[in-house]
Amino acid sequence: MFFCRYCLPLFGKFQDAMTCKLDDMLTQKQWSLFHSRLSFALNAKILSPMQVIDAAITEFNQRPDAIDIAQIEGFVRQILGWREFVRGIYWRNMPDYQNLNKLEASLSLPSWFWTGKTKMNCMHHAIQQSLDFAYAHHIQRLMITGNFCLLTGIKPDEVDEWYLGIYIDAIEWVEMPNTRGMSQFADGGIVASKAYAASGNYVNKMSDYCSDCHYNVKQIIEPKACPLNALYWHFMHTHIEQFNNNPRTRMVYANWKKKSEEQQQVILDRAEKLLSDIEKL
Repeated sequence: MFFCRYCLPLFGKFQDAMTCKLDDMLTQKQWSLFHSRLSFALNAKILSPMQVIDAAITEFNQRPDAIDIAQIEGFVRQILGWREFVRGIYWRNMPDYQNLNKLEASLSLPSWFWTGKTKMNCMHHAIQQSLDFAYAHHIQRLMITGNFCLLTGIKPDEVDEWYLGIYIDAIEWVEMPNTRGMSQFADGGIVASKAYAASGNYVNKMSDYCSDCHYNVKQIIEPKACPLNALYWHFMHTHIEQFNNNPRTRMVYANWKKKSEEQQQVILDRAEKLLSDIEKL
């Protein structure tokens, strides 16, 4: 298997990384980094999960000097752990699950989600890649497109429709818990213990998207400040009742409360302007 031989040795190390610098990679064909791209074959039952896991573990056992435990653990956990967990969530909670919208998200999906024409480089690259290849890896889906939808309050139904329409591997049982649950927290915590919201700082740490962006990831309220920064604080402020007592987000609110009321209002005003101009971002 190509993945086991060439990608597995570095899979765990780079599974969350994102890049748009294809010229710096080994070949132009490495747009998917070290991911297996086997999700469609698995979800369509062309391959069985154990067939894939057994092949990966066999390769690990045969090449212990090339593949360390972190690489094989990361890969097996995604299939044996997360994939099976998500399947259980779907069958345990449907059909009610498909109507959940605990954060009362109500904004329409921007039209540029279907074209990739946005000045936000992270969104442009993740969407364009998705349109070109019907594929993006889990962090691109969760922390780029998913994070933007979460922060801006896009209707979960429209988010589900986009993921189902874009990705070749997006069969509903695996898509919906990942999107409506993990990504959008529309299930109120059935899948995840916190909302996976992030500012531009996270994107900058995990990718090279920000270096060539129209927006400045270091700024919050300036005209060319990264939209994610103000939107992040706006999201956390809006949902303070849901998240203030969550141990995993308590530090976030401690930092928010360190800002003066005037500083907070300027950030919130910036976010409101971004939301009103969402089609122009």
